[in-house]
Amino acid sequence: MDPELAPDNQELEKFGYKQQLDRSMGRFSSFAISFSLISIITGITANFSFGVQQVGGSIIWSWSLVSFGQFFVALVMADLAVRFPISGYGYQWTSRLTSAHVGFFVGWFLLMQFITGFPGVCQALAETIDFNNANDDWYITLVTLGIISLIALVHLFSIRIVTMVNNGGVYVELLGVALLIILLWGSFVFVSNFDFANLFDTTNHETDNKAGVSSFALSLLVGAWCLTGFEAAADLAEETRDPCKTVPKAVIFSLLSAAIAGFVLIGGLLLAADSINLIQISKNPLRLILESQFGSVVANITVVIILFSIFACGVACMATATRLIYSMARDNMLPFSTYLRRIHPRYKIPRNATIAVWLLGCLFVVTVRELSLITSISTVAGYLGYCGIIWASMNSVKLKEKQGSFSLGKYRRLIQTVALIWTITVVAALTIPSNVSLGIAHLSAKSTFISLMIGITIYFFTIKNRINKGNAGPPN
Repeated sequence: MDPELAPDNQELEKFGYKQQLDRSMGRFSSFAISFSLISIITGITANFSFGVQQVGGSIIWSWSLVSFGQFFVALVMADLAVRFPISGYGYQWTSRLTSAHVGFFVGWFLLMQFITGFPGVCQALAETIDFNNANDDWYITLVTLGIISLIALVHLFSIRIVTMVNNGGVYVELLGVALLIILLWGSFVFVSNFDFANLFDTTNHETDNKAGVSSFALSLLVGAWCLTGFEAAADLAEETRDPCKTVPKAVIFSLLSAAIAGFVLIGGLLLAADSINLIQISKNPLRLILESQFGSVVANITVVIILFSIFACGVACMATATRLIYSMARDNMLPFSTYLRRIHPRYKIPRNATIAVWLLGCLFVVTVRELSLITSISTVAGYLGYCGIIWASMNSVKLKEKQGSFSLGKYRRLIQTVALIWTITVVAALTIPSNVSLGIAHLSAKSTFISLMIGITIYFFTIKNRINKGNAGPPN
């Protein structure tokens, strides 16, 4: 065993666990897993059209609001990652700060975020691969199933391969975003036909009327779905070297870099768009804008960047989901925990948890094939999980400072309060307005409620008794 890892492994043992996973991730890999899961290119590809449909070019200001609110959430996550460098992040944090009963529901919401978000990412990639714009639902579904299976195969060998693939995807995305920003804004400086008024368009293109409060609330989905996942670095803390120093930096810098780059990229796309109306009816608005302004060669290069970026995002999403399942199963907090917590003796990865995410992802994408619905369910569930984490963090009596590590200090309670208000606001914004474009009013709220009922059923029939008998929950 590497002697440099001894302090990290000893820190883990204080929480009642032995080191089983492969602790091989460094600083960049920790940043990359979070940045890749945020993936601004994936977010723009998946939801940009929906956001523009709701509020036109004002989507850039919706993005700015989400960036501001998520910064406070990231600060809370970074603070907790220092104190509990354990796989399972939100489930572990909440269970240890409150109780395993509360921890189960926070873990359940986070699972719903990634179990639905993972196939959502894969479907966004499938729609990008649909070069002929066939828009055939079953074609997209079959390609999505193939992508899910390919990502699962990558995960079944080792975290080192996952890290290598993810790092490569992040390098491509960072370079691609930089080139796109230079291209778009450079052209804006030298070409006069770019429309600055697009940034202030407030038209709801479903009704052709001025967007109201309800439309602006729904437009938050673009940033709210995209600017999440920065906590993924915390979920892989047991596979990260010196996690108490590495993870908090990865959480904060991944969010800040994605928020700023996303703002500049969205601004450039809106300025370059010939017609805001065309964006909201396109399944690939990024390619549409670039092809209209710079030709097919630039558009095709962009598609390659998008493919790499979304694939890396899918890899990161599955990594987060499987580690969360492994952490909960290790504590006997899920059905079939004995099966789900097994670690492959050679590759040191949660193989059975990976198989479970693969099967659940395939099942979900076959039964729910509307991308906007998938991403809205993922977002609502994720923010409900955030609410639970932040509420638990406000139980500051149990939080102890660590010398020389990241800390919120005297501003902790203020930051926690702002973060909690923000996350509650996002949940309300995505569930209260009636969005009939998906066929049924309040469909995302109703779908999330169904997932909650499933969690409640599992809790009362299985998990509650285990916890009460002392057979489940984190070690004391």
